[in-house]
Amino acid sequence: MIPTIENLSSAAASISASVPEGLTRGEISAGLYGLGFLGRSALPQLKARAIRLVSCYDANEALEGTLHEGIPVCAVGDLKASPPEFLFVTSRHAVPPVSEMLSGLGIAHVSYDAWLVASNFAAFRHVHDFILRDDRSKEVLRAVMMAMLTGDKRYCAAVYEKDQYFCLPRFCGWEKESYVDAGAFAGDSTERFVWAHNGVFSKIYAFEPGPRQFAALQACIRRLLEEWALDPDSIKLVNAGLGETHHSGAAASPNGQMTNLAIGNDAGAGAMAVDIVSLDGFLEEDRITFLKADVEGMEMALLKGAQKTIRRYRPKISICVYHYPTDIPDITNYLAGLVPHYQFALRHHSPQLMETVLYCWTD
Repeated sequence: MIPTIENLSSAAASISASVPEGLTRGEISAGLYGLGFLGRSALPQLKARAIRLVSCYDANEALEGTLHEGIPVCAVGDLKASPPEFLFVTSRHAVPPVSEMLSGLGIAHVSYDAWLVASNFAAFRHVHDFILRDDRSKEVLRAVMMAMLTGDKRYCAAVYEKDQYFCLPRFCGWEKESYVDAGAFAGDSTERFVWAHNGVFSKIYAFEPGPRQFAALQACIRRLLEEWALDPDSIKLVNAGLGETHHSGAAASPNGQMTNLAIGNDAGAGAMAVDIVSLDGFLEEDRITFLKADVEGMEMALLKGAQKTIRRYRPKISICVYHYPTDIPDITNYLAGLVPHYQFALRHHSPQLMETVLYCWTD
């Protein structure tokens, strides 16, 4: 089930060949299927490439008749009567059934994930050939790439591993850590850190911007302090997100669930104001040894706001690289530029196209 580089190259070439030549010259009308997290982020990226977007489609009836980025949102049923000439599919977890439906309607289309992997194949291959050193990491990358190229989640299941963020020996009880939990949610990853390090650590900084999530985090930490007899001053909770600068952002859950809190200039309906801080500014040169990050697509902004800390202390990092299709090469190359001595490993912690984590450390 693990594809070879040759398999990937062939699949990428097939995707590239399926995209009309005039698409990026605005000669062909294009639409976008799916206005979730990935779809909303894709719109400005597609427009920046001179793609002539004329319509969006989403199964959420509440969006019908609205405008997004100035583009009308239509019902899925409208595709049969007046489809665009080409369609980008951003419903990441439903690509096969959506593709089957569009093919039945005779609508030319491509998965947005697949298009970006094919367009940036050389960058992914560079990570595979020159940055990742162990065979397992290379297998994980090839499997995740094929899942994005095909929409087939079986490739993800083939490389699934447990113990997200702490699955490698250096990330589990290696030293008395000063740990930053960026995107602490309800405290689950903080609690797993405590267990993975047998309750022995120097300091925990847990950042969570969402009010409901932060309340759950506080309850979790109160319990941990009692159960592990921890020093209350050893864990600091911060009701803020981490980004490039100190500012106020907008956050919303696209599906109303606590587990998904997207932050950005346009976080969709029901957005709330949240505080964002930079890690460099918050720490004020305090040393950290371990940075875990799952910040719903703000990973690159977080790293830019933590570059002084990363360069100075070279902490171990376990960071999610799945929110955007090119996160793997973009984030890997950025960190390699900050700390040339970093070693890298890639692991996948879900049977679906999510929870891919990049691990970084120095000897």
